[in-house]
Amino acid sequence: MLMTREMDYALRVLRALHQNGQQSAAAIAQREHMPKAITLKLLKRLRAAGLVDSRRGPSGGYLLQRSCGELYLGDLFQALEEPVFVNRCQQPGYRCENRSDEGCSLCRELSRIQLALNEELHKTPLSEIFQNP
Repeated sequence: MLMTREMDYALRVLRALHQNGQQSAAAIAQREHMPKAITLKLLKRLRAAGLVDSRRGPSGGYLLQRSCGELYLGDLFQALEEPVFVNRCQQPGYRCENRSDEGCSLCRELSRIQLALNEELHKTPLSEIFQNP
């Protein structure tokens, strides 16, 4: 698993909205030191995923649709359709070529690690991660 630059930027967008409320894409980009084009692209994806909303007009901008107190890193990975698997044998429908239905000992150990990773990705709400130092 590699946390992509896009995921990093998405977290920064959510942090800006969490800490400052409704704001324009330009304000988010400036605050988070991100290119405006990437900020707009991510806001569109986050809006489609139901995590942010937008308002038009002079007092418009982007705002959180869901509280960061109820959002976790795992939710963001899922929203951006970036699956988090420690190995291909953890993907749904994978059939281990080394063993039958139960999988090989390596698959079983990776399954244990995958469960722990999934728990960790849903352990700390984003609101705690975004707290000021």
